[in-house]
Amino acid sequence: MGLDAVELVLRCEEVFAITLADDEVRDIHTVRELYALLCAKLKLIPTPNLVTPDHLPAISTITGRTLLFFHKRENLPPPAPDTWTPDLVWSYLIAIFVDQQGLDPVQVLPDAEIVRDLGID
Repeated sequence: MGLDAVELVLRCEEVFAITLADDEVRDIHTVRELYALLCAKLKLIPTPNLVTPDHLPAISTITGRTLLFFHKRENLPPPAPDTWTPDLVWSYLIAIFVDQQGLDPVQVLPDAEIVRDLGID
């Protein structure tokens, strides 16, 4: 697992307040599979027909500038653990991909392969 993938997993652990073991994420290939794992960890039933929301939740904020175009970011607190719903998990997962990897939300489709389609290794 490359650095980008490790950072993505760590951010998921932080946002969803869960722990993802290496053997759990090793066989994850698609965004849908990661979503299903997150839902399982949160004891939720995944939504079968995932739709990208019009507005994503904010998961970080820019707190300053370091170099020419690099921004310092501060992570915002996630919702309370007892307020997660399958749709909210999906929205936050897309927001994590967008925030961590600079992807366009329309790229983060359920069946997109994380390595091949999104370029995260």
